[in-house]
Amino acid sequence: MLESIVEASRFAPTPPIDESVGGATKEWIFLGAQSAVFLGGCVVAAIFAQRTRSWIPLLCMVGGVLCLYTEGMIDSHLQVWWPKHAQPDVYSAWGRDLPLMLLPIVGWYFGIGTYIRWYFLKQYGPRFPVWAIYFAEVGAAIALEPAAIKLGLWHYFGFQGLRIYGYPIWWPCVGGVCGVVAGTLIYRLEPYLKGPRVLFVPLIIPMAVVAVYWAVGWPMFNVLNLEANHAIVYAASALVICQALFVVWVCTIATGHHAYRLERKQARAGEPAPEPPEPVLEPTAT
Repeated sequence: MLESIVEASRFAPTPPIDESVGGATKEWIFLGAQSAVFLGGCVVAAIFAQRTRSWIPLLCMVGGVLCLYTEGMIDSHLQVWWPKHAQPDVYSAWGRDLPLMLLPIVGWYFGIGTYIRWYFLKQYGPRFPVWAIYFAEVGAAIALEPAAIKLGLWHYFGFQGLRIYGYPIWWPCVGGVCGVVAGTLIYRLEPYLKGPRVLFVPLIIPMAVVAVYWAVGWPMFNVLNLEANHAIVYAASALVICQALFVVWVCTIATGHHAYRLERKQARAGEPAPEPPEPVLEPTAT
């Protein structure tokens, strides 16, 4: 009888299964710090919700927490490993045991990043600097993850290209796009998210996270699970970064920021402004 089962694990590097965090104190200190950021994000979300008379900021924090259920499958495909830890697991799937500290991290990173974009797009429209807030979120990830990696709280194994203190440089470029896409979608869909339909907001965020990681990161999904040489990994990581920047550029078009910058550039050059686009019809209230 012919063997029809292929052992797929041979194509990927073996996870450091025996790795341990090596101390509970730093785990709990890190959890406390991340919980403080998460609670601060909830307070700001409540303030924004009151100002705008909308549940969207608070629901974005709920959506950030729901991203917990995307973490295991992303980590398993992109060679992220969680060592043995002292904290209880909040979720186990895809061969990953995700500790309690992850809950506030995904909550504030994806939740705050999304409602900040929605709120300022709502306040300033096309004037809102989409690129600036994207690079700010990339910087936030770079400030967070190398410290956690040095503490041994999680680990990116395998060859992932260029790194910053153990943190692959392509990762924050992709992660920052998630909030851009989610915030843009909620901003554009807000006129339709009235009444009970506002409850779709928390679902949009994990949907955006999964869509971005697979749509932008597909080159790394492949090379990290094949016996690829280093040159191919470098090329794939560069392609991923380019695709991430492309998606942000698309979002500047969707929010009107791209046209706004072109108009300002033409005004400074003394050129006539382009014809304004046709107005978008708002749905009528029922």
